[in-house]
Amino acid sequence: MQQRRLKRGQYVLLECQHFVAEGLGLSYFADAAERERFKPEVFFIWGVLPQEKFIARLAQVKSKIAYGILAERAELPSEWHNHGFAHPRWALLTSSPERREPECSNFLHCGGCRLQHMDYARTLQYKSEWLHTQLVRNHVHVENLFWQDLPESARRHYRNHVQVHINKDGVYGFYEPFSYRVRGFPEEGCQIFVEKALRPHFPQFPKEVRAVRIRVDGDGSAVFTVLNSAQDKSAQATYHVTWPQGRTVKICFPVQAFFQANLQALPFWLDTIHHFFERAGIQNPRVLEIFSGFGFISRMLQRVFPLEVMGLDILKPEQVAQVEFWENGVRLPDRFSSHFRSVDLFLPERIPQDLLFAIAQFRPQLLLINPPRAGLTAPTWQKLKTALADFSGPIVYSSCDAATMARDLAIFAQEGYRCVEMRAFDFFPWTQHYETVSLLLKAPETI
Repeated sequence: MQQRRLKRGQYVLLECQHFVAEGLGLSYFADAAERERFKPEVFFIWGVLPQEKFIARLAQVKSKIAYGILAERAELPSEWHNHGFAHPRWALLTSSPERREPECSNFLHCGGCRLQHMDYARTLQYKSEWLHTQLVRNHVHVENLFWQDLPESARRHYRNHVQVHINKDGVYGFYEPFSYRVRGFPEEGCQIFVEKALRPHFPQFPKEVRAVRIRVDGDGSAVFTVLNSAQDKSAQATYHVTWPQGRTVKICFPVQAFFQANLQALPFWLDTIHHFFERAGIQNPRVLEIFSGFGFISRMLQRVFPLEVMGLDILKPEQVAQVEFWENGVRLPDRFSSHFRSVDLFLPERIPQDLLFAIAQFRPQLLLINPPRAGLTAPTWQKLKTALADFSGPIVYSSCDAATMARDLAIFAQEGYRCVEMRAFDFFPWTQHYETVSLLLKAPETI
């Protein structure tokens, strides 16, 4: 029998077998006979849970896999109406006991969240399972691993940086799943950032504007810029971060600069990094901060812990120099910019020899690494190692991608490093993402 290729927009009857790290249900045809008639046979579906049978609408069809979304009963063609459904809204033939009603009415119509169809505790269990899978897959042993408790305030309206899209009718919101259609925010407001409170302040942009960047401080103040415009490249944002306990610092930085997404979670994350520095036991350490951005981590630590820092990142020196830290109305001295070096770490073949020489001359005693989702990568590490030939000090590695983090930790393990502690943080509630911070120490026999 010749197999027919499925098409985008078709409806299929499936059964979910596993809930995977992308926050999607790995699914197969519920009727085994369909596998003989159609291809592909493997589906990743948004909005379903293991052991559920359901009807999905396909959004992307590739050669071996397809992606789709749990259908609503109201959208189904008449030929699907004879099924017995287990849910008043969704096209579920069986419903998992884990399923909960999403708090957001835009769920499955908005690309902002993937995990609102279960309770919060279950989202953490899945993330813990996904983290464990990545560590096992890369043969990484962690001596102590635990999830850091975060306050409930860190679970709602936590995003301080969003890109909002605007369609030709002036409706603004996030893209729908697997598409570039704009879904307007629900009447009750977005669950992950304070959109409803910002509605009265959302500027009237020209009709041709299609994307806006929003930076929101913890006090509710916001900066709106047209994405990648001249203003976007020059505008400043301000965040207030309370760390350590009772001490608040005001940070003024370019709106395009990277900043961790959850201000409520930051103090716990900084506590962990500070704790790992103290465990390293090095007085006034020389720190090489790789993927430093404008030096947020090290400049926060310098307020409570003496250290010298050399930062490496793609930012231009003038962008770093314009960042300001203020405490109690006094601008703090900038001890970071003068030792910052601009370099594209994802092009290791272009890392200049004079930079490698400067790193060797700096003689770092501790590495602080906070890469984007792509991770450090083996070629970049091999290039930096030429300047770190005698380095055997501690490594503090923070990551927002467990797969690349586990890959990189496996590289360090080959060189004799042990992961003595890892803490995980739910920086991104209701999404499939989370943050980890690891402390790596070299085994004594390899030093």
